[in-house]
Amino acid sequence: MKKIIGSLIFAMALSPAARLWSAELTGTVAKVDRAKNLIVVRTDKGQETLELVKDTKGVEHAKEGSKVMVKFSEKDGVAKVSGIAPAQ
Repeated sequence: MKKIIGSLIFAMALSPAARLWSAELTGTVAKVDRAKNLIVVRTDKGQETLELVKDTKGVEHAKEGSKVMVKFSEKDGVAKVSGIAPAQ
């Protein structure tokens, strides 16, 4: 039984759904490319390029030069923004 459970956990870890995770970052909007649905945010660690999706909330806060907090999920190496809010 333990071997089966271990195999299931290992299989779940490799599944696409398991590679989905969410995070937040805070920084300054360096660029917004609405044609390509991308936002570039400058953080203390460098620039991050993220994809805006049709369900992204708070897109109106994505203005070049504004400080924002971005919530995103990464799936298969692509960071997809779920929400943008003014940074505190």
